[in-house]
Amino acid sequence: MERIQIDVYISDLLYSYDCVIVPELGGFVANYAPAQIQAVQHKFNPPSKKVSFNKNLKNNDGLLTNHIAERRSISYEEAGSLIRSFVNRSIAGLKQGDKIHIEKVGTLYLDPEQNIQFKAEESNDYLLDSFGLTAFRAMPIQREGLEEKLEKEFKEKLPKLKEETKKRKKYWPAAAALALLVASTVALNSQFNWIEKDHLQYSFLSFSDKAAPKYSAKSVSIDAIKEDINYKPSVSFAKGIVPFVTSDGESTALFVDNRESNLNTEVDNTKVVDEKKSQKLVFHVMGGCFSQYTNATSLVETLKQKGYNAQLLGKYKELHAVSYSSFASREEAVKLLADIRNGENPNAWLLVKPF
Repeated sequence: MERIQIDVYISDLLYSYDCVIVPELGGFVANYAPAQIQAVQHKFNPPSKKVSFNKNLKNNDGLLTNHIAERRSISYEEAGSLIRSFVNRSIAGLKQGDKIHIEKVGTLYLDPEQNIQFKAEESNDYLLDSFGLTAFRAMPIQREGLEEKLEKEFKEKLPKLKEETKKRKKYWPAAAALALLVASTVALNSQFNWIEKDHLQYSFLSFSDKAAPKYSAKSVSIDAIKEDINYKPSVSFAKGIVPFVTSDGESTALFVDNRESNLNTEVDNTKVVDEKKSQKLVFHVMGGCFSQYTNATSLVETLKQKGYNAQLLGKYKELHAVSYSSFASREEAVKLLADIRNGENPNAWLLVKPF
């Protein structure tokens, strides 16, 4: 009988079925596995079907036998004989310590306890929905946290600050030396003049010691003193007029008139006009307005008896106006108005009008 490998048929059936049983050997089971992310390796695995082996599934369900018969155009019995031949060779090889490799499915081998073990081939995926998807690696995006960002910005700015500080320190000595040189030059070459009467004084700004000036009293000859004592003015003065000569001997003289006055002093009898009267009295504290002249004059007399400087102002809106008093300033008028309103006449008012 022809010896064939049936592993290719097992692989074909796993794309369409979740379990393929090899009679008297075991069953290959394909289980759905969702997508996986391996954080350590940064690896992404698409959804797939993971193949495992179950040695207890040994009963012939006819799936593999019918598939081989159809593909090879042989009878069911002939397909069954091909499967039994493959199983016998596989079991014999396992007992000898060999590993039976089923293409695109995995490898069968015996462990030390003589149990059949299976290692699936991970390169092949039997999930049709994931056709064309392969595993891939992707490096994570490095996002800076707030602390790292601030630290980075601080480090970037720190050298600039140090550089600016060094530049400033570099120019400070030169600036200080230049300022000192200018100050010294001004101090050594500048002078200020003050003029006080007939004397000219100089003040030097110098850092060196300078001898104090010595002053001597003005020398006057005795002959000059005698000449001053014996001096007699050649001009004659009237009686009572005394010449006064200054002590410095200048020609300027003061004359003091001690004569009695014979002039008749005339007294000016011109009357002084009261300053208040000369001012315009435009603020009037009003007591009332009357159509009858007699009533207005009667109120004036009554107010004068009470001590007010009442007067008949004239006609105001065709009425005879009577005021308690008139003032040149608003402050005085308002003060009197408040006193009158709080006392005898709450109806008094303030009129601003020249009469």
